[in-house]
Amino acid sequence: MKKIKTKAIITALSLLLASSGIIGYKIVKTKNYGGTSENLHKVLRVIDGDTFEVAGTSEKDDNVVIRILNTSAPEKYECYFKESTDFLKDLIQDKEVRLEKDISGTDNFGRLLRHVFVPSDSEEEDNLLISQYLIENGFAKAIPTPPDFRYKTHLANVENKASKNDLGIWGNCQGQLPHDFQEGVDEQPKYPNCIIKGNISTNGGLRWLYYTPDCSNYTQTKINTEKGEAYFCTEEEAQNAGFTRSPSCDNSF
Repeated sequence: MKKIKTKAIITALSLLLASSGIIGYKIVKTKNYGGTSENLHKVLRVIDGDTFEVAGTSEKDDNVVIRILNTSAPEKYECYFKESTDFLKDLIQDKEVRLEKDISGTDNFGRLLRHVFVPSDSEEEDNLLISQYLIENGFAKAIPTPPDFRYKTHLANVENKASKNDLGIWGNCQGQLPHDFQEGVDEQPKYPNCIIKGNISTNGGLRWLYYTPDCSNYTQTKINTEKGEAYFCTEEEAQNAGFTRSPSCDNSF
């Protein structure tokens, strides 16, 4: 079935309302920072690789700072800071972006926490999820931030691919990874063919889970042998040690 263009739908709706005797009605793009699917905001300034400013709702309002959800780019003086900042500038500077609220409103610095999209001009083309584009090209890391988990698994999947292929920060900052890229104890496997991660989690109760490289949370899973965690060569070996396959391994989104 052929898709009906948005413009055609709006035109038809306007004619229907007019013929019904409803006057004073008009369809507008709202400026409510994430409340509706049509809110569009012009990017005035990119601050760094995961933060930018948009205009206020009126000329009297201050600019509004947006922090991209579930994403962490290098801080100033960290490796790849300029590259990640310039990448985001080229992507959204002076363009209109759509903001999507998850659960949280603002962070401790008063910045709005939002998923950010560059909308497509075509009904057939996908909108561009900015966090995905940054992460899959190696300019940022996927950082799950409770309780805003709408795209958590999807972003973890694209990070796996960027890390495995040494894209961006992963390939150019070895030995000097930004803080959020190396946070926590993460021992490396002793044998190149034994890379299944056996992780002990206390989130939601004590759980012994293992992750194969194709699992969505593989790169975010840290191994600390002092806690009883380990690398395994086969899934059978992990199971014999008391670990079960993580449910995230069978969730593609």
